[in-house]
Amino acid sequence: MIYKIGDEVVIAAPSTPYVQQYAGEHGTITDISEGEDAPYPYEVEIKGRSSSLGFAEHELARADLVEVLDDIIEACWAKAMGPVEDAVNNPSHYTWLPNGVEVIDITEHLNFNLGCVVKYVLRASHKHDEPLTDLRKAAWYINREIGRLEAAQ
Repeated sequence: MIYKIGDEVVIAAPSTPYVQQYAGEHGTITDISEGEDAPYPYEVEIKGRSSSLGFAEHELARADLVEVLDDIIEACWAKAMGPVEDAVNNPSHYTWLPNGVEVIDITEHLNFNLGCVVKYVLRASHKHDEPLTDLRKAAWYINREIGRLEAAQ
């Protein structure tokens, strides 16, 4: 017997159709039947249920191990899937600069036209494979700012 009274368990591999409905449920071992003639020696009180059921050793898993395995599996999936880009709050074409500096950290200190110039120059080759569109847009904002400054003289 690997479990003892009071152990927290998860119903991991129920072997009969009747107890398959409890798969994944958490419970506490409340009694253990001794002897070879007891096919389901572990009496488990399932959380949120009013009755206890008997289970074989192979049908149970330690709850603390299941939680650790779940955390490991989640971490492996996250690593395998790679970072998920947040296209609204942190798009990759604005967050590639070193030291965690984002394009907005620079542009918010400039006027609109100059901020757009910096934005388009810094994201060129990072948002699209072809940087010419972004560079032309930067030039458009430079010309607009030149026009604004000339008109103010």
